[in-house]
Amino acid sequence: MKKNLIFFILISLSNAYDIKPYTIIKSINDTLTLKRLIYQDKNITTIKPIDMSIGDATKGKNIFEKYIKFYCGLTNDKFTIIHTQDEWEDIVEAGKFKEEILKLCPKLKKIYNDKWSPHLYQFAYEYASDSGNVPYY
Repeated sequence: MKKNLIFFILISLSNAYDIKPYTIIKSINDTLTLKRLIYQDKNITTIKPIDMSIGDATKGKNIFEKYIKFYCGLTNDKFTIIHTQDEWEDIVEAGKFKEEILKLCPKLKKIYNDKWSPHLYQFAYEYASDSGNVPYY
């Protein structure tokens, strides 16, 4: 029943405006695609602060070694000492942690998972340049 109604509306519109049904369908599809892209863009640009308490430095180290090290070209210690603990904290409070990671490792844009952020933050914070800690290998 719904298919017949949709078909009837398409034929009516195409006859009334002298437009091919395919053009109407393509226009509707383009509009829906545009709405999806706008919606996705809004979700991507929404800055969600990282809950620092839920991260685990050991998980962050494992994530770094398994997924990021290859794309970054940095070792554990070179990655973590890029900033001091205060600088890492300021980056997180500003909502720029993911941006900072992607700035350091631009090749990660396609594979970066937001769930990694709390763990990577704890890893970076624990082994920051002023922490006195050195990440083990």
